[in-house]
Amino acid sequence: MLIASTVDAQRISLAERAGSREELTQLRNQSFRCPICHAPVLLKAGEKRRWHFAHRPHHTCLVENEPETEAHLAGKYDLFHWSRSAGRAPRLEYYLPELHQRPDVYLPGIEPTALEYQCSAIPEKRLAERSIGYLQRHIIPIWIIGTHHYSYKRNMIRLSGFVSMAIRRSRAASSQHPFSSPYFIWFYNASTKCFLLASCLTPLSKTYFISQQSYCILSECKPYQLLAPHLDFAPKPFIRLWLTMKKRKRLARPLRMTREEYLLRSQVYQFRQQFAWFPSYVGLPHHSFMYFLNPPLLWQMWLVLLLGRIQPGDWFTPERMLAEASRRGVADLFALRPLPLCPIKTAGQLIAVYLTQLVRLHVAEQSGTSYRMFPYPMQETTFTECLEQDRQTLVQLETALLHDPIKE
Repeated sequence: MLIASTVDAQRISLAERAGSREELTQLRNQSFRCPICHAPVLLKAGEKRRWHFAHRPHHTCLVENEPETEAHLAGKYDLFHWSRSAGRAPRLEYYLPELHQRPDVYLPGIEPTALEYQCSAIPEKRLAERSIGYLQRHIIPIWIIGTHHYSYKRNMIRLSGFVSMAIRRSRAASSQHPFSSPYFIWFYNASTKCFLLASCLTPLSKTYFISQQSYCILSECKPYQLLAPHLDFAPKPFIRLWLTMKKRKRLARPLRMTREEYLLRSQVYQFRQQFAWFPSYVGLPHHSFMYFLNPPLLWQMWLVLLLGRIQPGDWFTPERMLAEASRRGVADLFALRPLPLCPIKTAGQLIAVYLTQLVRLHVAEQSGTSYRMFPYPMQETTFTECLEQDRQTLVQLETALLHDPIKE
């Protein structure tokens, strides 16, 4: 903690106290209490770490505390002064009694905001509970992740566990390109005083996402950008990565499979189909597919298998498709990713987006809320031809959606 109170209820903030080290050393002679539970706390005034207050060992506060690293203390300090220099009236470690929460920095106003700088790992359930608690009190939670949780390589980022639950949708107008994504996540490096933005997130698997990264020095950013960052989408690298993903899935030997992929492959082989020869309109991108935990290629393949192979010519609603998936034991293909900071969407809504894409590609037709597939001609082809069909289908979809975008 950076805030404590004296025995006579005087508030002491180490983030706002601008004295010399000698003056601060005099604080050691005083007794301090936690401003929340009023238990005695210790002033940690060492030579290596930022000065801070801490409860005595094994003490349980009213607020669930996590071990505070030097990076967390420094980041919390930076965010407080940054918000204040931007004209806001931030409150450091402000206690919200109705939530039993103490956000790192609280920004009051028309849209109260809680800035949470998360450096240590936290259980996913706990992060979701805290986020939902804020939202229910009409407080906007913004989770900013420490950069040691940032894993980026070749335009792909790995987001696992609690980190992926910090994803949110930008308020700013996104690119008009049909493959662009408004989803992003903020990271912060306290040692360099620099924000890192992973934006235009599109899932390739449960944990890997196509991402575009950008950096912003703390002093050059404004608090409103945390909710509405500028997202500059680059379609060519995205399309190249997406086609590479499909190529690898067609050619890869299934040595490592998730449970969902194993179930899907079993059904594909049960219907005497070759997994690698899936139609080019299986595995289409759309930013809404962020909500599905499994990659688009898997759940889309099962839908095409259902519509075109299992019961060809039948009309299906998204809800009936989900019921069929449950009946056939593959409901987990449509499991939703926990995204507590994003608008709520249902699996049926997401399936409808994909089926509308198929209508745009003229491989399916729609009647009200029902859909059915046109017969898919089975013909001998080479992998080279399959890869070219993947490219052509993506170009066709891009052109179709530029002229007639899907309305969510």
